[in-house]
Amino acid sequence: MMPATATVYRSHLLDALPWVEYQFMPAGTPPPKEAAYGHQRHSATVLTSQQAFPAKNCQGDAVIASDSRPVAVYTADCLPILMVDRDQRRVAAAHGGLRGISAGIHINVMNKLCQLGAKRESLLLVIGPAIGPCCYELGQQMIAELQQQPVLVRLSPVLPWTTQQPHNPLARRPQASARQNGVWFNLPLLAQRMAESWGLPPANIEQLDICTYCTAEANASYRRNSHFGHGYQQRFSWIRQRD
Repeated sequence: MMPATATVYRSHLLDALPWVEYQFMPAGTPPPKEAAYGHQRHSATVLTSQQAFPAKNCQGDAVIASDSRPVAVYTADCLPILMVDRDQRRVAAAHGGLRGISAGIHINVMNKLCQLGAKRESLLLVIGPAIGPCCYELGQQMIAELQQQPVLVRLSPVLPWTTQQPHNPLARRPQASARQNGVWFNLPLLAQRMAESWGLPPANIEQLDICTYCTAEANASYRRNSHFGHGYQQRFSWIRQRD
């Protein structure tokens, strides 16, 4: 049950599908009791909902539904990614931190959906609340490491980072302050560019553009908590096919 004052985050792509039910839940709100989700380890491992129930029964960072049970992921600053195959009426959820995205967790999900009969043009990918480039600082050496990742070789010239901190006009709290003379990294955009490079049409991708550090609920960001000790709670995001 969500608090009456909770912000509801909606996706235009998913709302257009009457057979899909989903939520990017407020931080601290429990998922449906019957939800299937893995023991997340920042991996690129994809589970089925049968493998991922009971919850955390197996290690994995994405779940493809094999029945009408909700499939879920839990995040703080990482990307909650909900995916749909419109033709086969399949749904999936993925957890993507920097390690998981750079290892291709969402690409693995789309490949497996295609093995199950999906076509690239039938897939939708929606990125929920996650830390934005306005608040996500990485050390300079991390860019060099990312450029060596096999999955990112083709994208290494266009990795989405800048030395100038972007301004977020939607910020409800102060943005993160520079702490390591590093770079500001756009993890949602990296996930999007990887999906487009894989062959997903740009019109089939949606970012909600809600930064967990400066825009979402005050207790939504692990990184903000590490800076100020204000506390944080996990966000569950889930999706299912309606009966």
